[in-house]
Amino acid sequence: MVVRQSPVGVIIACACCLGVGLAIGYFYGKQSGNATVAGNPAQVQAPATGEPSLLQHEMALKSILASSPRDLNALTQLGNVYYDGGRFAEAAEAYGRALDIDPKNADVRTDRGTCYWNMGQPDAALAEFAKALETAPTKAQTLYNMGVVYLNGKKDSAKAKAVWEKLLATNPDYPDRTKVQEQIASLGAAEAAPARSPAPGASTQSPGVEDLVNRLKKKP
Repeated sequence: MVVRQSPVGVIIACACCLGVGLAIGYFYGKQSGNATVAGNPAQVQAPATGEPSLLQHEMALKSILASSPRDLNALTQLGNVYYDGGRFAEAAEAYGRALDIDPKNADVRTDRGTCYWNMGQPDAALAEFAKALETAPTKAQTLYNMGVVYLNGKKDSAKAKAVWEKLLATNPDYPDRTKVQEQIASLGAAEAAPARSPAPGASTQSPGVEDLVNRLKKKP
């Protein structure tokens, strides 16, 4: 059935189209010369209405994917939008579609594993991290995240320590090297100390674990 659209409806529709167009233009402006989300703010000119919201980015990316469903960059960025919005299941699905196209992309694989961790699935997270390391054996963020999941998700301090030792050995300039060294030292001290029952209400995590878990994130 054909419905006549009122003048007000036309104005609203035009405004929506303009908003999506601005978001698409902004999105491609951010991607010019840079395959990652990060860019130089000085090189990005936001539209007059301000920086697009996550919803506008989502709409723009879905518009691209409607005509190019195998656009690897658009799928990856859609996953990033969902991740930044805390929509981890949708982010994992978008990253999965990207990995169907480029299964050896260690960055996307690591991000997908981090989604699973945030969804409370440590085994799935570790599986993704392991696949990422098959392609990039010394990838710092993957090793860091894997250590956090082993320690806090699987309660396996020995594996966490081994992973973090590999991280430091293969990435001598790792920016948070000191903090990781402190954590490794605390794990060693915990292993050497005699076992004892924790006081009622006391945390069962090793010192510094809370900080490390809070810093578990996607690639810089």
